[in-house]
Amino acid sequence: MSSEKMSVLGKLMPSIMKWRKANKNYVTREAVRLHLDHLVLHPRSTSAPKRHRPGVRVEAAMVEGWRVFTISPVRGRSRGTIMYLHGGGWIHEASSYHWKLIEQLAEETSSSVVMPVYPLAHEGGTAAGVVPFVARLSQQYSGPLTLMGDSAGGSIAMSASLLLKNQGCSPALTVLISPALDLRMSNPEIDTVQALDPWLVKRGQLELVEMWAGDDVNDPVLNPILGELGGLSRLLVFSGTRDILNPDTRLFVEQARGAGVDVEYHEKAGHIHVYPLLPIPEGKQARRQIVQAVLRIPIP
Repeated sequence: MSSEKMSVLGKLMPSIMKWRKANKNYVTREAVRLHLDHLVLHPRSTSAPKRHRPGVRVEAAMVEGWRVFTISPVRGRSRGTIMYLHGGGWIHEASSYHWKLIEQLAEETSSSVVMPVYPLAHEGGTAAGVVPFVARLSQQYSGPLTLMGDSAGGSIAMSASLLLKNQGCSPALTVLISPALDLRMSNPEIDTVQALDPWLVKRGQLELVEMWAGDDVNDPVLNPILGELGGLSRLLVFSGTRDILNPDTRLFVEQARGAGVDVEYHEKAGHIHVYPLLPIPEGKQARRQIVQAVLRIPIP
């Protein structure tokens, strides 16, 4: 765990989230259902932002009925592919924070970043349908592959990494940002952290998990913490301690290291869910570490 002094903005983030009532749609199962009713009536845009970093170009194509964005550096050839799975509780589209990160990755790592618009839980999307597609899509691109995702997208990325490993074609690197790694959410430490988390709520998350994974919650690929971790390629993992997903992340990292996996783990005391995406100094540092990890991948 990092013992670095927290920035002022980092310290303020929990209070900002409380002020914004970031957890209001997740405090109960009923709140989740009402929020989903709203999303069905008012779906959020899946379009790319109108403005982009000047060093990247954004293209979109349809692949097996999915809209898939490719964000590439304008100059030079791509040195590899990053498959990014955005978070959002399996019910929200990519946010401006996701777009800022993937555009930074494309430019600073000279990689093509592929971000599929996967079907969300209230649109019929499920782990059993999305994960195999992501694995197939990942194999369509050239160069070293990085699988990356945050929160719910971290669960998809890790499951796809396990599936590809089982198929004998592991990615070069898997990056997990505040990932959901045990969809059962049965770790008793979650209840202790709940009082500190200003954003995620276990009751609401369980409603979403049941929609997303259903009877597959005990599948050793679709629920990553149950997977056979031996033989996985390098992992880079980020987590904050004011996040109910942190206890399972710690446990997963311990299990992966015990299985002989090369894991670089960054845990920030006092920080909230997906802190690497946030406009705070610690987030900037994490984004720089992700860029450096991708740049360290050998190019054949």
